[in-house]
Amino acid sequence: MNKFKLILSPVDFSETSTHALETAIELANNLGAKLHLLHVYQIPAFAISEADLATPVDVSIQEDYEKRLEQQLDDLARKYSNKGVEIDTTLTEGIPYIEIVETADEINADMIILGTHGRTGLAHMLLGSVAERVVRSSKVPVLSVPNKGTD
Repeated sequence: MNKFKLILSPVDFSETSTHALETAIELANNLGAKLHLLHVYQIPAFAISEADLATPVDVSIQEDYEKRLEQQLDDLARKYSNKGVEIDTTLTEGIPYIEIVETADEINADMIILGTHGRTGLAHMLLGSVAERVVRSSKVPVLSVPNKGTD
């Protein structure tokens, strides 16, 4: 019996996440599983003082940004819709690794498949690793797919 019925595939629209998505589609197809695409975005906030945070994004600009991201996500799902896998999508704002783990829990995903950019040294220290944090925080198996080339 197949225990992997729903696979969560977080995407950031990079070559790395597209490569991981293609792996997720292939695995979902082989297992007869459904696929759920997730894109997490963050609205930048700037510290004005120790007590105040300001988001410099006007509400209409944020709504336009969200619509463009939703369109990108829908386009990505449509691009792969002929691969024999049922694909759903979610767009959400938040801290990527937290939202990925919470979404996996909310949709009862059986596995997470995500790309890893393979940053090392200072870039890894400054940017962190979403994949690494997901692996440490997830209640379900995580398959990290390495970058296949330059991003």
